[in-house]
Amino acid sequence: MHKLTTAIILVICFFGLDLNIVFAAEGGGRPISLGGAFVAIADDVHAVSWNPAGMAWQENSECTYAAILNNRDKYVTADLISDDYFSFVQPLKSGYERNFANFGGMGFFVHNSGYDRNGVETDLYHYGLAYGRKISSEEMAIGVSLTQYSFSAETNLLDAEDSAISINLGWLWYYSNSISFGCLCENVFEPGYSLFGVKSRLFRVFRPAIAYYPNDRTTISFDIYDLTGNTKNTGCDLSQDIRVGIEHYLSDSVSIRVGAHHPNSKEDTVKFYSFGMGLQRADFLGLKPINYYLDYSFIYWQKSLSGMDKYTHQLGITIGF
Repeated sequence: MHKLTTAIILVICFFGLDLNIVFAAEGGGRPISLGGAFVAIADDVHAVSWNPAGMAWQENSECTYAAILNNRDKYVTADLISDDYFSFVQPLKSGYERNFANFGGMGFFVHNSGYDRNGVETDLYHYGLAYGRKISSEEMAIGVSLTQYSFSAETNLLDAEDSAISINLGWLWYYSNSISFGCLCENVFEPGYSLFGVKSRLFRVFRPAIAYYPNDRTTISFDIYDLTGNTKNTGCDLSQDIRVGIEHYLSDSVSIRVGAHHPNSKEDTVKFYSFGMGLQRADFLGLKPINYYLDYSFIYWQKSLSGMDKYTHQLGITIGF
C-alpha cells in the first residue's frame, strides 16, 4: 500500500503541468512549418482541425498524413506537435450541380502523441468530426468540430485513463483579395477530465488570426493563441502566444515556408522557429486527376527540455482526388 501511494504521488508530481497542457498538441506538415499560424489560411485539408470554417471552400476530396521523423516518444508538451496526424475532407456536392455555397464540406481528423519516460508511458489520442459552410455571402464561412480527447498513463504499479468531448467553433472571412480574417474558439464548454484523482479541464482558448496576401504567390499569417488569457495563472499559461508564418511559391509546384512560435508567458518558455518546403504535382503515379503534395518541416527549439532534441523533422503527404 505504501508503494502504491508513493507511486501515485510520483506520477502526479511527474505530470504536474502536463495534465493541463498536453492537449495542445497540433499536427500537419504545412501548418507546423508556418509556426502554427494557420487559422486565417485554412485553405486545404488541414482546415479540418485548424479551422473547420475553411472547409466551406473545399472543391476536391483530400487526405493527409504527417509524422515526426525524430524526437518521438519525448515530452509531448515540449514539442506541441503530434507524432502522427491524419485528416480527410470531403466537399458536399449537390446531386445536380457543384453547389458548395449551400452544402459546404465535412471531414475528420486523428492525432496521436505520447512519450515513455522515467517508467511512465503516456498516450494521447484526439479525433473528431468537423463541418464548415459559407454564410450570408461567398466570402464568409463558419465551422464546428466535435472532438474526443483520450489520455492514458501507465507505470509498473498503476495506470489511469480518461476522456473528454469538446466542441470547437471556427470562423473565416475573406475580406478582400489581399486580406483574410479567421478565428477559432477551442473547448467552448471547457469539459473536465481526471487522472490519478487530479481533476482538470480543457481550457477555452480564443485564437484570432489574420492573413495577408501581397501577391498570388505569397502569404503572411499571424495568430494569437489564447487572446483572452484564460490559461493565465493555471500552471499551463499559453496566453497571448504569438505565431507568425510566411509562405512563398517559387513556382507553381515548389513553395518555401518560415515560421515562429513565441510564447509571452514566463511559464511557457518553449519557443521554436520553423522552416519548410512543399512540392506539388498535378498527377500521382501517372494517375490523373490525382494530385499529391509533399511537405517537409524543420523545427528548431530555442530552449529544449532535458532529454529532448533541439531539432524536429516532420514529413507529410497530401493526396487530392
